[in-house]
Amino acid sequence: MGKVSVREHIYKKALRKKESLGIIHGKEYMFIPYEKLKTAKSYTDQSFKSKYNGKEYRLVDFDWKPYKEENTNQRSLL
Repeated sequence: MGKVSVREHIYKKALRKKESLGIIHGKEYMFIPYEKLKTAKSYTDQSFKSKYNGKEYRLVDFDWKPYKEENTNQRSLL
């Protein structure tokens, strides 16, 4: 299992709006429900500078757990 990083301002915006966070990587994606946003993260120690506006930001890391559809061919035990 790997990690995926999101810019701090995107993370804080989701918290402020009480929204879930969706992350896409390649052809996979994952959702982090609002209720789990505060506990599912870790901050990086390093700051980065935006190439576009020069503002500094940190990254917020999450465990990468891509969404997987349920196998509808699998039967449940009775």
